[in-house]
Order: sequence, then C-alpha cells, then structure tokens
Amino acid sequence: MEWSALSGEEVETLLANLYYNRDGRFLRIRPAQGDFGVDLILPTVADPQLWDVYQVKKFALNLTTGQKGQIEASFKRVLVALIRHGLPLNDWYVVMPLDPTPQNVEWFTAMPESAYTSLANDTDLALTADELRHIRDWLDTPGRTIGWKGLNACESLVADYPYVVDYYLHGGQQRIRDAVAELGKLLQVDIPLRSNEGTVPANGEQPTAALLTPGEIQGHLQRLDRALDTDPHFRYGHSLDINQPDLLPEPGLVAATQQRIAGGRWLTFKLYARSAQSLLERPIPVTLTFDFEPSPEDQQAIEIWQKYGKPARIAASIDADMPGGLSRGGKAGTVQIAPAAGEMNQARVRLRIVDPAGGPVAECLFNMETANRAGGMWSRGTDVTGTLTAEFLVDTTTGATNADFRIEGLAGREASAVHDAVQFAGCLAAPNRLQFAGAYGPFIDLAALTMSEPLVPGAMVRFVRSLAVIQTVTAVPVVIPDVAGLTGDERSNIARVASLVGGRQLVGTWRPFKIA
Repeated sequence: MEWSALSGEEVETLLANLYYNRDGRFLRIRPAQGDFGVDLILPTVADPQLWDVYQVKKFALNLTTGQKGQIEASFKRVLVALIRHGLPLNDWYVVMPLDPTPQNVEWFTAMPESAYTSLANDTDLALTADELRHIRDWLDTPGRTIGWKGLNACESLVADYPYVVDYYLHGGQQRIRDAVAELGKLLQVDIPLRSNEGTVPANGEQPTAALLTPGEIQGHLQRLDRALDTDPHFRYGHSLDINQPDLLPEPGLVAATQQRIAGGRWLTFKLYARSAQSLLERPIPVTLTFDFEPSPEDQQAIEIWQKYGKPARIAASIDADMPGGLSRGGKAGTVQIAPAAGEMNQARVRLRIVDPAGGPVAECLFNMETANRAGGMWSRGTDVTGTLTAEFLVDTTTGATNADFRIEGLAGREASAVHDAVQFAGCLAAPNRLQFAGAYGPFIDLAALTMSEPLVPGAMVRFVRSLAVIQTVTAVPVVIPDVAGLTGDERSNIARVASLVGGRQLVGTWRPFKIA
C-alpha cells in the first residue's frame, strides 16, 4: 500500500488498529501535551505492570536529519517519563513504514547513547546524578530491546488483517453494514417452498413441496459471517431462536439487540469488543430519555437508585448508535440501571433477632451484595439455604434503615435445612430488634422491627421445628409437605411424634380398639 500518501494521523490510527487486532491488550495513548512520546503500550506477559512502548511515525521515505531528530526526541521524552513520572517502561520500539538502510542501522544503534548524552548536557532539565544513573541502569539492563519495526513489519500486519485497511481506507464500514442487513433479511423472511417439479405424483396426489433445509443455506450464512468478521473493532454473534434467549454477561460483550420476527422467533445480534480500545476507537453513544409522567413509581425508583444504588427498572426511549447498522432509534421500552460489574461488594454476614430484653431468639447467615452511594447504601442477599431474602436501604447520614424480608415457598424443602431460616422469619416482628455482624465478631443494633405480624406464623414455625426434630432419628430426608393438604389430626400426630422423639411424656386417653 502507498504509505507515503497517508497523513500522520491516518498512519497512527491504521497501525494502532492493526496492532489491536494482533493483540487485544494494546492500548493507545492519545496525542496530547504530556503524552511522553508514547503512542501505543503493550503490558508485558511476564509482568503486566511493565509496558512495551511503541512510538509510531509516518515516515515512509528516506529519513532526513530532521526526522532522525524527531525519533531521538521521542526517545528522550520517554526516558524523562521513566525517571520523573514513573512510566513503567520495559522495551521501546519506533514503528514506521520504512525499513532501515545500513546507514540508518548505524545511526539507530548509536541513538540511545546520543540521547543519554544530550539529556545529561541539558541544562534546562538539569537531571540529577541519581536520575542519570537510573537511565543508565535501564539502558544497560540485559535483554533490553530498543527496536525499529519497519515496512516489513507494517506490511505483515496489513497482510494478516486486510479488513482493517479496508475499513479505514476503502469503505469497509458500509460493507459491514450491508452484511448485517443481508443476514438479518435472510433470517427474517419466510424461506420459500420449492416444488418437486421433477417427480410425478402417484395416485392423483397433489405435488409435494420441500422446505429449503438449513444445510442448504449453511454456505451462505458462513459467507455472511466472514463478511461480518471484518470489523476491526467488534465481532458479531447472531442467533435465531424459538424462545427469547436471556442476555447474560459474557467476556467482551458490550451490546446486544433482540428483535421478534415472523413466526414468533427471536433474532439476536451480539457485539463483542476485539480489544481493550474498541469502545474508544468506535464508541457506542446511547441516549436514554426517561419518562416519569405516567408512573410515579418510576420516579421513586430512580431517586432510590441515585441515593442508595438499588437497581431500577424504568420506562424509557432508547437511541443507540450501534456499529454494523444495528442502531435503534427512539425505541420505547424499559431500562434497568444497575451498578457496573465490580462495583458490588460481596460479603457473608450474620443477622440476629433479639427480644426486648436483649436475648437472642433467632440467627441466620446471609450472603450479601452491597452498593454504596454518597448518602446511602443498598444491600441484598439470601440466607445460605436460599430460603430467606433480605434487602436493606440505609441512609448513611442519619442511620435510618429500611429492611424488607421475603421467604420462598417451603413445600418440598428439607425441614432440617430451612429450620433456622423459618425460625428467623417467625421472629420478624415488633417489639424485637434486628442486629448485624460480620462473619466473625460482635453484633451491633441495626434496626427496631416494626412489623405487627411475623413473616411466618408461629404455628408454621412449630410445625417445621417438629419435622426437624423427627429428622434426627431417621436417615430418610424429611421434607415439608403442603400444609394446606393436611388435616388437623395429621398435624397433631406430627407434633406428638416430635415430642416423643424429644424425650417428652405424653398423657392422653386411648380410643377404644380391639385386638384380634
């Protein structure tokens, strides 16, 4: 390709994106005052805290004295960044679409020492003896590479990733949009029936028709997929499903669209970032317009999100400028706002209920996740059996706490496993108090309970306790039945059996019976 016809910005952008496709860990440093002569960095495999630095130049013809001076100036700037700004410099490369001549090799070999001498004599910089010693130690490190990646290296990148050049220089963006549109149309339209014209129906039957089989369109789908795989920033996944598939977090997944098409099927496109720089090179602007007028609940949900960090699902219209012609303009729907990955803190905590005198009456271990905001905290989790769900909104300014507990259906669960959770739920009422502690250590008061009725009635708590006692004398799992289907006598019999197992004496009147 004709490198000399490109501007400096075009060369840098093209080479940066070629390197992104070679290794997704490459990062680009945007030109700015204070960029220290660094264009691209690549964290080393041995120690990601150290960077290989790539300085890109557009020089495509024989180097002039001034261009050599620019290369040396860039190298000096990176050395100053090493000693005065803590740049974690490993190796350094200059990248340009020009292979060195023998004279260039001689000059480049001597360039690091020339740069060191120039820095040592620079009265404006006034490097100290320790700073010069730091540079010298870096230069003399065994295995240190100060390299020139020339035309052959650049052309090798072009040969490996020609779609990057096509995208930036030859209209490849439009071809990707066309491929997405063609694939969408292929998957959305009804596949035409083909009549079996070559056969004669027997016994006066009507001619039959055969559907085009998936195998017959496989080649076309593969060609379209190859066209989609020429986007230098994103890779595209696509599927056609009978049921709407769930969209779950995946490595590299940055966006997805779903559309219900003819026949009730669902067409899904997923966008995956090729590199750490994909969303910087090709951002996906999203405009959300929230509509609070129809629903005061939506307004309240967003206010709680802003103060406490609790996820909110609210009505909104969405306008997203997505790659590949997948943009969605002004579509009405719902948006869930939630903490980003990594923002939630995970912890195991103990919750305890005490009576008015301070005596413990119930305790459970919970797995909780917590989001923090400047004025509040939202926490949610379940006990270790998954039976009881707890949610808290805490005003960190006033200490006011709102607690909400919910319990899953108990029928079919093993009584001994859920007994503690049921006991806890049965004590969730005034005038008891709720206390909190970490996995270890003392409890502190969290809130006074205000509910007039517990989450689980006392009769149900006693019933589950009876089943848990019976479990202690049998190896057969004792599960909680559907209580609504039990008679009063059956419930009483279970309680009596538990009392006997527990060592209590029962006094009663025998009903008449005959012994044969």
